[in-house]
Amino acid sequence: MRTIIHALIAAFAALALALPAAAADTQLGYTALKKKASFEDVEADLRDAIINRGMKVDYVGHIGKMLERTSSAVGSVTEEGSKSPYKEAKYFQFCSAKITHDVISKNPLNISICPYVIFLFELKTEPGVVHIGYRRPFGGPSAISRKAIAQVETLLSKIIHEVAR
Repeated sequence: MRTIIHALIAAFAALALALPAAAADTQLGYTALKKKASFEDVEADLRDAIINRGMKVDYVGHIGKMLERTSSAVGSVTEEGSKSPYKEAKYFQFCSAKITHDVISKNPLNISICPYVIFLFELKTEPGVVHIGYRRPFGGPSAISRKAIAQVETLLSKIIHEVAR
């Protein structure tokens, strides 16, 4: 009888641990908004939104150009026959020293969220509409770490909402 009870407890514990992971699979790992504007205007607004918060853009990645440049080497084409679905696509890397110090002091593994990245792109099939977003940061197992990481998500969210207005 005791063995059966231990087996049931173990089974329920395994199920309880598996449920949050399964539920997480149904959630988006990113947040994105759309804005009807030129890509150049949205890009300038993004740069300004970052700089006006006292941060420096560390790097701008030209993902659209990279996809065009490398598509023949990897044999990748879209359904429309083009090398990339993007008319233009970039990502901006930046960081807030204040927030990052706080986040990393809660859990050294939170270094994984640095630098922060916001992407923007315009699809060839949707000209004049720019998508802007970010990968949602994950705060790890502790409530303290998740609360600290929430600061990063709040910052990223405020930036993209400002730019998408």
